[in-house]
Amino acid sequence: LTNYTLTLLVVFFLPTRSPPVLPSVLRLRDLAGPEDRAEVGGWDCSFPRDPSVLEPSGNTQSTGSLLAEFFSFFGGLELGRLLLSPLEGRALPRPPPDPPGGLRPGPLTLQDPFELSHNVAANVPPRTVRRFCRCCREASKFCRGPEFRHKSRRGRPWGVLGLLQPAGTPEKDTEGFVIPIPLRPRGGPGGFREVCEAVGFVLGDVLGCRCHPGGDRGTPQDGEELALDRGDTEEPPPGS
Repeated sequence: LTNYTLTLLVVFFLPTRSPPVLPSVLRLRDLAGPEDRAEVGGWDCSFPRDPSVLEPSGNTQSTGSLLAEFFSFFGGLELGRLLLSPLEGRALPRPPPDPPGGLRPGPLTLQDPFELSHNVAANVPPRTVRRFCRCCREASKFCRGPEFRHKSRRGRPWGVLGLLQPAGTPEKDTEGFVIPIPLRPRGGPGGFREVCEAVGFVLGDVLGCRCHPGGDRGTPQDGEELALDRGDTEEPPPGS
């Protein structure tokens, strides 16, 4: 799931609220004036450049409420049977396989809102889609609990921070909790130490975290695999 895919999932989700938080891309196209008309590669990419022509959203939900609904929404969809259309701001029946040059459906079919023949999630494998839906259901359950809505009095992660923990109860040390980061060397150990040092610099010197590679308090060795999140044995597809 690339950043562009995740961003489009949010863009697709927000027009589905009642009332919508964002207008659909098709609505933006309808509001575009003559000076806003644009065509790129044969695709209509028009949208209004003046935000004053947009109707203010009547949605008054909090960010936390929308976040919880995002997880509940995607955790309950049968993604394999749908085409997610940010253009129309709604889910459509998944189309049949198209000849070369057309939209290629997959386990997750998320249509680019401008280049309509492009499924931005075409390379996402079925197990990643299943894991995404499972994580959304778990996150939705957490968002309905008191740990998300109220600050913890026992020093446990709460609110959005609780969503960033590994599955299950967070592992604790003497001063806080531990978040395993799944860094694995690929193609041999060359350069892996430099990657670990760069990640360690950002986490330690920039963010003020304490880093312990692989659950060990020592120095990482060449080719060492850092700990995976508990319950996660799925490896990313080659080339990711």
